[in-house]
Amino acid sequence: MAITEKLKIEKADGIGTLTLNQANKRNAISFEMWRDFPQAMAELEADPDVRVIVLTGAGDKAFSAGADISEFGEYRSTPEQRALYSEYEHATTSSLRNSPKFVIARIDGVCVGGGAEVALDCDIQIASDRSRFAITPARIGLGYPVADVSRLVQNLGPRNAKEILASGRYYTAEEAKAIGWINHVVPADELDEFVKGYAAGIAQNAPLSVAAAKITVNELIKNPDDRDIAACDAAVEACYLSNDYVEGQKAFGEKRPPEFKGQ
Repeated sequence: MAITEKLKIEKADGIGTLTLNQANKRNAISFEMWRDFPQAMAELEADPDVRVIVLTGAGDKAFSAGADISEFGEYRSTPEQRALYSEYEHATTSSLRNSPKFVIARIDGVCVGGGAEVALDCDIQIASDRSRFAITPARIGLGYPVADVSRLVQNLGPRNAKEILASGRYYTAEEAKAIGWINHVVPADELDEFVKGYAAGIAQNAPLSVAAAKITVNELIKNPDDRDIAACDAAVEACYLSNDYVEGQKAFGEKRPPEFKGQ
């Protein structure tokens, strides 16, 4: 099924896959994709059978080449248009960061600009060895907004952020891994198996525990005055009060794999 034909949703074995489905444009993210992305995430989050979300791009040429520049004249010409476009972009990246479910970016091919931002806002990034990474506003005369630069600095540090933005150069997958842009690099022909196995491993864990870990880390990387420690405490307490906590102890005692329900 799909929210738009350019965002494809699939579900199987506890894993929901959301595909940027515009391979003819190297999965450049169109206005309607930015607009509808949070709705696609909400559909996957609402399904209790989906434990982990994998975000990927159609084909083997690109995760995403970034925002669809061919649309800029139509959607980013006036201040009002730019404000709406930015609102949709930020809603998309926020839906990844704030999702209660763990999100894996499966990257094969180029991962550039807005596409690289989207991938960075996933919880973990797994890339094929033929993938390439860049953020290129300097090459097309754009300034990068403070919020976007802030996330880049937060994730990769100020020196790496400066180099990425000022040079606009392409990083190999190994270079990207070395600076913490991605977590894992695997041979292209092993990517699907690796991602599936990684996602399955997380899907077998207690959903409330995974959610609590994500919530807590997200709060701890904020400025101290902005942290919602009460939300962290509530997420941890929900684990202790859950049936899964009882099941985890029971399974341990019986020396069998636990069967977590997310309750």
